[in-house]
Amino acid sequence: MSDIQVVCLGVITIDTIALVDNYPGEDERVLAHQIARAGGGPAAVAAVTLSRLGVSTAIVGTIGDDEDGAEVLRIFVREGVDTSGISIGASATSGSVIVASKAHSARAISTRQPMQQVNLNAEAKKLISQAEWLHVDHVGINRLKSEKIARGNGPKISFDAGYNVADFEASEVDLFVPTDRQMALRYPDLQLGTAVERDAVNAKNITVATQGSAGSTGYSSESGLVHADGFAVDVVSTLGAGDVFHGALLAQVIQGHTLEASLMRANAVAALSCRGLDGQSMIPNTAELDKFLKERS
Repeated sequence: MSDIQVVCLGVITIDTIALVDNYPGEDERVLAHQIARAGGGPAAVAAVTLSRLGVSTAIVGTIGDDEDGAEVLRIFVREGVDTSGISIGASATSGSVIVASKAHSARAISTRQPMQQVNLNAEAKKLISQAEWLHVDHVGINRLKSEKIARGNGPKISFDAGYNVADFEASEVDLFVPTDRQMALRYPDLQLGTAVERDAVNAKNITVATQGSAGSTGYSSESGLVHADGFAVDVVSTLGAGDVFHGALLAQVIQGHTLEASLMRANAVAALSCRGLDGQSMIPNTAELDKFLKERS
């Protein structure tokens, strides 16, 4: 049996990020405070987060046979993430150019679309079949049917449901984590807590809604409805914070924390990641997380 607890399936990118005071206008040149090049993609950032928090993790997806793809592999090796399930495609590795504005506390993204996914290789299928959890993003979720992966038939499924899930059947996954905006689209006439509870009860799963700096709200049959506030830190960029939250939440669930504690701890991990310009460099490990929470108590 594999010792991998979580396999992350989905988008893998290399991103170039610039931090500016204000977005440039047409034909305008502005000076950047920082420029960084780093790994990105929801599934990829979640994998790094899980690994830093002590969960044995593998990443499954497609990269190109190019220098960006080689850099992707170097990042995962450095972070202790198993890459044997990564497939090499003919197209270039996916990537984005991102401008983060301090004045607007926002970002503008130009992206090369995630490359066409090739079939999962034999090692990827083996890793998934033996894992405790499979974590998927908006691209990974669309691979499940073609790979004959379903809830109750293999690993538990965690879904980073940040996009286009107004009509998604939440019973397809064990951990359903949309944004508060997506929940408003799913249930326009319900308050957030009521909507979260409805999905969790009907789907017989854990449902959590992310709320940005306001924290997160979740429901499970064991915990009932719970909420955890966000944490204030010196923010450089919020890029990747949501992806970090998803990895951190799953790590806390696996490590046996209550849902309320899991939300609180995942909120803290996501907040701490915002101290860096990219989505990965400032993700804390468990010792750093515990120290931060002790200082805030």
